[in-house]
Amino acid sequence: MKPIFQMSADARLLLGRLEKASVGELLAYDELSAVISRPVGGAFGPLRTALRRMLRDHDAVFACVTGKGVKRLSDAEIVDEGVQAMDKVRRRAQRSVERQMKADFSKLDRERQARFSAQVSVMGTIAFMARGSSVEKLAKATTPDRKELPVAETLKLFAK
Repeated sequence: MKPIFQMSADARLLLGRLEKASVGELLAYDELSAVISRPVGGAFGPLRTALRRMLRDHDAVFACVTGKGVKRLSDAEIVDEGVQAMDKVRRRAQRSVERQMKADFSKLDRERQARFSAQVSVMGTIAFMARGSSVEKLAKATTPDRKELPVAETLKLFAK
């Protein structure tokens, strides 16, 4: 039986401080370090745990501010952060396609050729769909009252 995850004392203490953060507030790493009496950075495990718990259980989104701390984001900042995430996904997909294309397709067995084709096709599609112009095309085709489009409808919009 798999053990149930238990947060560390440090993660619980950090979570307690994050719960008190107001929208737009920057919590400095120094302040968070004082909460648990040891250094805290952006990649610190207990902080990552507390941030994930805030997202999951409290619908609160935080972002790392390089060299300073973590900031609780407003609704507008959450949407703006999505642009950076899409850029990162697009670049990662493009690099993946570039690496895949270095394989000699003719030397692959049939199963790997099929996997190669599928992977390159999917990554190419992701890179295409994550472009700023593609997102703008979708934004223009949707109505403001819709929070999310079904996948099939999204794909139809790209097929036009």
